[in-house]
Formats: sequence, structure tokens, C-alpha cells
Amino acid sequence: MEFPYKIRKEQENMIRDIERCLNERRHIVIEAPTGFGKTISSLYPSIKYAREHGKKIIYLVRTNSQEMKVIEEAKKLNARISALQGRTNLCPLVKEDDELKDGTAEELSRLCSKLKKEVIEGKKNSCIYYANYLEKKERIIKYIEEGHAAEEVFQFGYREKICPYEAIKDSLENSLIVVLPYIYFLLPFMRRILLDRMNAELGNILLIVDEAHNLPALARELRSEELSINSLEMMERECMDYGNPVIMGNSCMDIAEYLKEGIYKMKKFVEEEDGIIPPYDFEEKIAGMMKIGINDIHKLGEELIRTGENIKEDKVRRRKLPRSYIYHAGYFLYFWKNSYSYEYLRLIKWGNTPRIEIFCLDPSILTDIFRNVHSSIHMSGTLKLREYRDVLNLPEDTMLRRYKSPFSEENLKIFYVKDATTRYSEIDDNVEKIGNYIEKILKIGKNTAIFFPSYSILKKIMNAVSLNSLVEERGMKQHVLFNIVDKFRKEGGSILSVFGGRLSEGLDFPGKQLEIVVIAGIPYPKPTARVKALERYYDYKFGRGWDYVFKMPAEIKMRQAIGRLIRSEEDRGVAVILDKRAIHFRESIPAIYSEDIVEDIGRFFNG
Repeated sequence: MEFPYKIRKEQENMIRDIERCLNERRHIVIEAPTGFGKTISSLYPSIKYAREHGKKIIYLVRTNSQEMKVIEEAKKLNARISALQGRTNLCPLVKEDDELKDGTAEELSRLCSKLKKEVIEGKKNSCIYYANYLEKKERIIKYIEEGHAAEEVFQFGYREKICPYEAIKDSLENSLIVVLPYIYFLLPFMRRILLDRMNAELGNILLIVDEAHNLPALARELRSEELSINSLEMMERECMDYGNPVIMGNSCMDIAEYLKEGIYKMKKFVEEEDGIIPPYDFEEKIAGMMKIGINDIHKLGEELIRTGENIKEDKVRRRKLPRSYIYHAGYFLYFWKNSYSYEYLRLIKWGNTPRIEIFCLDPSILTDIFRNVHSSIHMSGTLKLREYRDVLNLPEDTMLRRYKSPFSEENLKIFYVKDATTRYSEIDDNVEKIGNYIEKILKIGKNTAIFFPSYSILKKIMNAVSLNSLVEERGMKQHVLFNIVDKFRKEGGSILSVFGGRLSEGLDFPGKQLEIVVIAGIPYPKPTARVKALERYYDYKFGRGWDYVFKMPAEIKMRQAIGRLIRSEEDRGVAVILDKRAIHFRESIPAIYSEDIVEDIGRFFNG
């Protein structure tokens, strides 16, 4: 099997390191810049090893566009690949029924199992897509084997009235590579189904994680739970619909009201937007209102779960989405009582919808499973190698590798200024100054993207100065954002976003589509109660809480934004950091102090 491109020296080094990693059954964490060719450089040695040793490859991605790139490269290596996404994206019934569109994986799976059983039993008006799949599966399986993205398979199946989700699942066993979102491997019940469909054991899996810098936060999120006032109001409606059953001497509606009252009583712990709930305070409030013992909260959770399960079963029988807010409240209480350990934090979050949260501090609760695969390869353009290894609890002998950019260093210049900052205590005094800098930069006439630490700072700047710019707004629909991005690519000008928005990573602007990136402030996380607790946790665990929780995320976000500029050998660009604190990141972001930013940018482009 030949490498399908002219190979670069650093790619050779990466391939050699991965080969060693696979042969020694170890793990490797890789940082290599955008445009390096990480996808092909990881697939090439992994496919060779998998074929020679009877292994299979799971390739984890964050976005659909990344999935398509993996498929294209796998085709060049003549490797059979299947791309899987959730039922939300692949089930034709979801496309046709608005009620199903926000269904969870578990809810949709449960309903799907019911409908498939009805099809097999010969009942009419079940799922026409599954019925047709049983009769015409060869057509869609052949289409999948040609190497198509999940979205393409969905369109084919929807057009032909054949279930694309079942087809992709059945294709997994004969595929050397399966590409799918992180969640399919991280959540135990989904991982079991995946491995069963692949007919593979963990020890025979070569795992590749793309855009790995996203993984720790996602793993924490997947092990966290919330109970909101909104969900409890939905629970009250559900109680009315199902006869308001009595549980432990209290009506279901009363229990929902007690839980709401309990959440409101936690407001006294809120500092700014959230606060830490002391041990047993919430349970004591609920137990007092219900006139039960504090140790009975666990039993209350179990009883609500049991009631909710019956409601789910009833909804499945009626071919409805099997969602139960009673079940959710029960599961939350059950989890709450079982989460008293140093890896979890109990929070009250205030805002339009008050809620309490069980927040997971330690992503390794989910990522420890990586130790059980044959080898794992973790890749990103922006990683703090040792910190990433430690946070995910990868083995001490994990290989840590950083590879140089294949592009000339002269193609990118990074400047910073010393007289501006978005430090929380100084932001109001700096709004006009930052706005004036942005105005001057935009007058240069180059296509420019400006990234702000938050939407509140973005709005302050826009109110201070007049910017004729496109803006990625909070909660913007994907199709609206894509229309804005398309307009920016075609017409140029400037576009505004925030760090963590969809513009700051994952979208390409080749050539002169983007020539200047402005970082309007260091994107340190807001020091909420949750973030400060996470800092204390990593202080306790690694002795470097501030580095892990504040500096590392800010550095990664800035480097991701700067990475939008240089995607090929022809690209040239300038990044400007409008914050004096940029000097603290010079080891990884080599910014040069600029006394006259307009003159320095002009000299770069005209030189």
C-alpha cells in the first residue's frame, strides 16, 4: 500500500511514531498544525497494521465535514469504511415528525425497537422504511460500500424509502474503519452496541481521536446532569395526564412542586450566575417538605423512575416518543444521591431557567476505557500534550509528539498591543480603545475575522463603535450561519464571532478569503463557581489548577482562531491580539509587540 501523496519529512516522522505505538501496543498524543495532513498520516499506518494483525479502526470525529475527509482519505487507501451518526440524523421518521426531532438516543432507540418488532410481526402502518430495508437491503448496502458519508446514505435511503440507519449498522461488521461522533464510543451502552455490530472486542480496536482538544469538556458534559424548573413544569403536566399517581404518600404533582421549591431555596448559594450547594442541603429541604427521611431520597428516585418507565412503555405502545419527565426527575435524584464523591460537584445555576446540576469534574470517568483498546491515537492542531494525557488518565508511557508546520514561518505574523485588555476589572475602560483598533484594522481593506471572549464584550464593542460587519449571533441556526459565511467568502469584508463559536474552528477560508484574524481579548473562562471548583480539583490532582482550567483553554482557543489563516502553502495572514496579557502565551503563540499596528500589517502584506 503506497502513501497517496508526496510525503513530507514531518509526515514520515509521524507515521514512524504511530507504527512504533501500534507495534508496542501503546498510546500517542499528537499536535500537528492545520494543513499538516494528520488524517492520512494516521490512517496510513493504522490501516496497514489493522490488515496485517486482524484489527479494526474506530475513527472519532466532532463534525460531519471531518467525517467526509476521513472517507475521502480511506478511499485513497482502498479501505472499506462506514460512517455512522445518530438516529436524529439518519432516521427518516425523525425528518417527517417534529415530535421526534429532539428525541434522545435512548428514546429513539426504544421507539425504533417497537416499530421494527411490529414490522416483523406483519403489522401494517409500522415503519415502511424498515419493511423496505428487509426486502431491498442489498441496494443500500452496496451504496454504503462504495464509500459515502452518513448524510449521503441518508439522502439515498430517504429517496428509495429504505432505512439508512439500519443499513449503516449492518455494514459495520464488514468495514475495516468506522467513523462516528465521540459520543458513540464514550457512552457505555452505545459502545456496547457499536462493538457488537462491528463483531469486535476492545482489545482489537485501533482508536483514532480527531480534534482531540474537544474531548475532555465533552466527556465531562456527558457525565453531568441537570434538573430545571422548566422540566419540572413539564413533569406537572405529565402527572395530570397520567392521573397524578401517589408516590411515598405524596401526589406526583406535589413532588414536582417540592422539587421546584427546593431549587428556589438554593438561590442563597448563588454568587453571580451559579453557586455550590453544600452537602445534603437540597435533600434536607425536599425531605422536610415531603415529611420523609433524608435517606429516603434514594428510594424516591427509584419510585419516580419506576413510574416514569410505565409512562414510557405506554407511549411506545401508542407510537409516541417515550419521554417521561417523571423518569428524568427520578434519575436525577438517584444520581444526586450517588454522586457524593470528589469527582462530582453539585451546583445551583441561576438565569431565565433556574436549575441544579451534578457537574462531573473528571473526564477520565469515561475516558479510562481508552486504556482497554489495543492503541489510541489522539490528534489536534492545538494540544497541551502532557496536560491532555493527565486529564484523560492515559498511561504514563503514552508517547507525546509535536510536529512542525510544513509551511513557511514567514507566511504568518502575530502582533499584540500593550495598551488594551479585556481583563474583567478593566474592560469598561478599554472598550472604546479596542473598538478604535478594530476600526483601524478594518480600514486596511483585508478580509478579517474578529473573535471576542464573550457575546457581552462583542456587544459592548459594537455599541461603542460603528462596525459594518457580519455577526455570528448566540444560538444562530446553522443554515443562517452558513448563509453568512457564504456571503463573507464571496463578498469579503469582516465577520464577528466569539471563541467557542462555530467560526473559530472547523471552517476553512483558503487563500484571500481570510487574511487577518483579530483576537479582541484573551478568552479566559469566566471565573464562575463551577470553573473555580474545577481549578481546585486540578490543583488537588496535579498541582497546576490555574494552568489546566484557565491558561490551557484560552491558549487552545486563540491558536484555533489563528489557525483559520494558514491552511496551505499559498496562504499568508496576520493575527492581532488586542490584549497586553498576550505576553504570557509567547512560548506557544510567538506574538511580536507592535507600536503601530496598521503600519506593521501594511508592511507584512506589501513586503
